[in-house]
Amino acid sequence: MTPIPSQRDSAAGSRKSAPAARIAHVYLDVRRKVMHCLNDAARQLVAEGVPFTSRDLAKRPIKTPAGELVDSAQMPLLRAWRERAAVEAVFVLPDGDERFWHLTWHAAPLSDTQGEVIGVLGTLRVAPPEPDWGQLAGLAHDLRTPLQSLRLLTFMLSKSAPPESAESVERLSAAVERTLAIGMDLLEWCRSPMQAGRPVARTWFPLTPFAAALVAEQLPTAEKKSIALRTNLTASQGWEVHSDATRLGRLLANLLTNAVHYTKEGGVELKASWRDDTEGKRQGMNLSVIDTGPGITQEDQESIFEPFRRGKGGKESDSSGSGVGLAVVDRLVEELEMTLEVFSEYGHGSAFELVMPMKFLRQATGERPA
Repeated sequence: MTPIPSQRDSAAGSRKSAPAARIAHVYLDVRRKVMHCLNDAARQLVAEGVPFTSRDLAKRPIKTPAGELVDSAQMPLLRAWRERAAVEAVFVLPDGDERFWHLTWHAAPLSDTQGEVIGVLGTLRVAPPEPDWGQLAGLAHDLRTPLQSLRLLTFMLSKSAPPESAESVERLSAAVERTLAIGMDLLEWCRSPMQAGRPVARTWFPLTPFAAALVAEQLPTAEKKSIALRTNLTASQGWEVHSDATRLGRLLANLLTNAVHYTKEGGVELKASWRDDTEGKRQGMNLSVIDTGPGITQEDQESIFEPFRRGKGGKESDSSGSGVGLAVVDRLVEELEMTLEVFSEYGHGSAFELVMPMKFLRQATGERPA
């Protein structure tokens, strides 16, 4: 595999942030029938072809939230002029196959001393669509009930399972516990999106058994697909990490699940290694998820971290999957103050390399169970 590195970094200035909202201010001179851009955002959006007037609709159509095409009579600047009243409206602007923007308008007419409309002031906010936090919170709350039932059932099963099934039941129980923790995180996040969920709860725990347990959860799927699943955790043996076990587990589990899911032949490996600078000084530890899957094109290596976006290789090799996993990974990398690098070439597999800084690592006095 020829590496094409693409870095996802939590450090300020080095990590690509999510697209921010842009607010444009414009003035429509109704006498001269000319629109003036009052700030840089307006000029930029006009240059990008975002529709402001009815004339722009012919080049780039927009829709209502119900999916109906917007006609010229619905454009806010024209409506405010015609109706002589303030107008508010929300439209949807498609941007590619899977992305779209919300256009939130406020337009107000300006009149002279005789009451004649001489112009219209307009404010346009262009932003990614906001999720329905109330609905998501309700779904997350409902998710807890079946998960609590699964927790009880696995506990009862562990009491009666034969010895040869004990290891499988233990893996099932670990997966249920982690899924329940994820559900609780989702519920808390949806209840208070402005606070981005609960604070990172860091504790010291042994890295090797923690990572090995996550790989073990993927064994049934790997065996069913007849692909190899390996670990090389010699470098992490005897070391502890200071991190949020739930978040780190979600991060690595998403990377492992994706690797196993998209690898049709060959195998997947979780490898620990040390990262040194040019002078040989130890900077941190790498945890790499390496697969022999379809690989990722260079142009896809940034977009795959956006929600509901999948790379060319993922679409061609499998039609299932929502494309959310790597978006979750991207956010967790930021929250845990770590770095994720992608090394891939289309058709030749991928390596996702999580870099844990030395400030979060220490040698253990004795290896303890995770």
